[in-house]
Amino acid sequence: MNTVKLIVTGEMEKKALANALNKVFPTISFETKFDDEFAGFTSSNVLQAPTSSGFQRNIDKFASELVAAVDPGRRGIPADMAIAIDDLELENINHEKAVAECFREAVIRCVENRWPSRKRQGVCFQKVRERCSFHLFVPMTEAYFFGETNALKRAGAERNSMVSGKGMDVENFRVTNDPDYLNAVKGEFYWAIDPNKRNRHPKHYLQYLCDPEGSKARKTCYRETKGGVRALQTLDWNSVLKNPQYVMFLRSLFEDISDKFGLKNSYPGECSPITRFGKDSVLRNI
Repeated sequence: MNTVKLIVTGEMEKKALANALNKVFPTISFETKFDDEFAGFTSSNVLQAPTSSGFQRNIDKFASELVAAVDPGRRGIPADMAIAIDDLELENINHEKAVAECFREAVIRCVENRWPSRKRQGVCFQKVRERCSFHLFVPMTEAYFFGETNALKRAGAERNSMVSGKGMDVENFRVTNDPDYLNAVKGEFYWAIDPNKRNRHPKHYLQYLCDPEGSKARKTCYRETKGGVRALQTLDWNSVLKNPQYVMFLRSLFEDISDKFGLKNSYPGECSPITRFGKDSVLRNI
């Protein structure tokens, strides 16, 4: 059985993403790699962050995990494919290309630092080019729950969502008609963040739907490791990917896996040009 190692930056994805993808690709064994010691690199604006030591540490460790998955050295067993996945986050909306470029540069640094021999670097780069990919969940994983009503319920939503993937591309998530959420005073509830960002934040909107009164002590509060896992591990991809012009970044993930293993793509349609194959790619897709 072919193996795919998923390099992720969140506990929810660690616990649930492999099962979710295995529903579409039952002949592939997905293994998730998550390390508490590193975080995603997209939590800050990538156009400003590269000078930060914390940013460099996170992105370099993330890239190193990906490269090691397909080129572990003499004693390791390489995966047939490895995919690094991170949330875009609100801070990097419209900076998707810069995010991909930052990660591609981190992979180059990793290979060059890992192997001093130019010949050995060439071998590693070839493995990376054939087996490694980088994908984005836009703006974050919770956005895709709004593409399936029952996923929101599994996550713990008590109120009906005013956002639906039937009429909106959830990768362009916006709350436009829920005044109790949109007009709450900043800081009055834990989900009432900056009003300028609130309408575009799927996780905070989901927190509101699960806990509109803002009481963190309630068992119904949204928690990624509980409600998030329940929603993601059985996510109905048919619903989320129904419109072939929506969720381009997510769609390119399915196209990538299908292409690598010569499988029929269950979800053809418009893919993101940023995380899709290119002639100058260092990885499979960037």
